[in-house]
Amino acid sequence: MKKLIYIFNILLLIGCTTESADQVKENEIIKANRVVVLEFDTTEPNFDEIRISYFDYKTNTYPIVIHEFEYDSSGEAIPFILKFEKYNFRYINGVGYRNNPSTAELSVKLYVDDVLVLEDADRGRNGEYAEISFDYDAGF
Repeated sequence: MKKLIYIFNILLLIGCTTESADQVKENEIIKANRVVVLEFDTTEPNFDEIRISYFDYKTNTYPIVIHEFEYDSSGEAIPFILKFEKYNFRYINGVGYRNNPSTAELSVKLYVDDVLVLEDADRGRNGEYAEISFDYDAGF
């Protein structure tokens, strides 16, 4: 009888496996092929510049990207896009800020595989600079 219960427990444990090896491999491929897009925008009508710092897992550093917005013929800012192909890290985090106290809105949208997962916006006020942040946990 003990042997029968022992065999039954082993079969029960084997049957409770949540993912097959093929499923695990497929999930790893999907994670390795993710596309992460950060879209920065401003409502400043004339000239605006943003400083962006994000954690780069490949170099283990926080590089700083300084971008001067370009404008279309109607005076609207053209969004600045940072795109990361084959992003296979769990976290996406960093900050962007305007180096002056303009009250125009500064915003960021974070897309993972074309899905908007995070959005933030801020305005400068009372001498404070607009600051936007992105901190996303892919949770795998």
